[in-house]
Amino acid sequence: MKVPWNIHSVTLSATKHFAIDYMRPWSWDFNDLREAIARAYKITKEGKEKYEIYVQKRGYKKIIAAYYDTEKQLLCITGSQGGKRT
Repeated sequence: MKVPWNIHSVTLSATKHFAIDYMRPWSWDFNDLREAIARAYKITKEGKEKYEIYVQKRGYKKIIAAYYDTEKQLLCITGSQGGKRT
């Protein structure tokens, strides 16, 4: 899917929930998050601003994010891990 953002120039941020419950156990920083999103194998649009981003970095993970075009910001809301590549 063609996404409306350029991952290398967009402002990347995360909710406190995503940072504590997912990024910390995965041992990820924002560079790892940006790299994983850049190499995503599947991205689906689930609403006006919400996207599901499927990545494979140290296992299979799904990141739910919202992209705000006016601010050029990608906000990672929550995630999940495990499963298989679909």
